Amino acid sequence: MVTLLVAEVLARAYDWSPRALYMATGDRLGMSRYYHSFTGYGDLVPDQDGHWETWFHRPYHVQTNSVGLRNTEEPQASAYRILALGDSQTFGPYLANDDTWPAWAENALRLHYRDAGKVQVFNGAIAGYTIVDELAYLREKGVAFKPDLVVLAAFENDLADLRKEHDGTVQRRRATSRPKLGISLKAWGRSSALVNLAEQVKTRLAFRGAGVDVQRGEGETPPSAPSLDTGPLVARYSELFRQTVRVLAANGLKLAVLYIPSSDVVTGNGASELEPLVRALAAETQTPYLDLTPALRAKNATAEMLYLLRRDPVGGGWTGNAHLSRAGNAVIGQAVAQWLLETGAVPK
Repeated sequence: MVTLLVAEVLARAYDWSPRALYMATGDRLGMSRYYHSFTGYGDLVPDQDGHWETWFHRPYHVQTNSVGLRNTEEPQASAYRILALGDSQTFGPYLANDDTWPAWAENALRLHYRDAGKVQVFNGAIAGYTIVDELAYLREKGVAFKPDLVVLAAFENDLADLRKEHDGTVQRRRATSRPKLGISLKAWGRSSALVNLAEQVKTRLAFRGAGVDVQRGEGETPPSAPSLDTGPLVARYSELFRQTVRVLAANGLKLAVLYIPSSDVVTGNGASELEPLVRALAAETQTPYLDLTPALRAKNATAEMLYLLRRDPVGGGWTGNAHLSRAGNAVIGQAVAQWLLETGAVPK
């Protein structure tokens, strides 16, 4: 006990800052701070206001409102509520709240109405979520939020990411996975400087093992995942898509679906596996659908402008980050707002 006490004191003197008790609900995503909240209407911890640090060279400002959505505004009863769901391409890593496409869409709609209180677009997306997680979220929280419209954004990796379910990897915490004893032990453990130091060492070793330079960034290409027959993935995605439509319809909620292309699809260097599937499912279920590929191509912008990418001067390929840039989010947000108005999905 004396040895542990001395080690704790030394660890605190070396590098330690206290953590709030709500951090005990962390979902083990390490430095990226996507801590899951069991309360509120969003899956993020409410009332956050700080800089997140996934990669050392790309800190970014994240704010959440009192219900755990990535917005600064609180829900207003008089506003037309749009709830945007998706993965990191909708959440908007490395960008401030105002630079995500849901925020751009909200701004464009408000400019159309000339009324700042007419519509609210709430960002309920979480990096790494698949349609499995989005459906579970809708059942547990999203339906209770009572949005006037749910906009589900599909990205190219959504099909392949269903391997997580196939491999038994849990991404989203479920309501049944909240044992009070476990939360208490985590809260105690995270107040320890030794535990904090051990987590830092573990994270750095994991990055080093993956060949990632946390100082220089995420330019390295990760190893490809083991191949899996796409047939079961297509069948499972289709099943979950239909379930999503049924859950919302049963609760009298409207759904619209977007497809966000990868940089390869936009530049014509690759074909999409997901887009034809989502298009067919939307037609089958009579769900409004928007393929955003033409909108991104119409700007005649380079992949370096639309995504966090740059050309490799040696190999000629791409390095950097495949997430959308501020400019890419702006194009998508404005295109979504225009489409929602043209189709009558939002009030004229």
